[in-house]
Amino acid sequence: MAITYEENCATFTSVIYEDEVVPFRDFLQNIAPDELKLDFTYCDDIHLAVLQLIMAYKKNYACMYEFSEDVKLYEKVLKGFDETQENCG
Repeated sequence: MAITYEENCATFTSVIYEDEVVPFRDFLQNIAPDELKLDFTYCDDIHLAVLQLIMAYKKNYACMYEFSEDVKLYEKVLKGFDETQENCG
């Protein structure tokens, strides 16, 4: 699996596909309302459904992120877009 879990931390590696959605949802349900720690240091890309789960969780609970030095599109989505930049090119 490309997501590993430890207490309230999820570590993402490589590419996260749709088959990770249900286990990740279950993880979030089990840790709520704890602060979620997400490590994207070695993550290349994430399926939109997984991003939606993260965004839904952060609406109600605290989240901490760790990203790589290379800014990826999913990082921009999670942090929020800067309206002065072109983000889809």
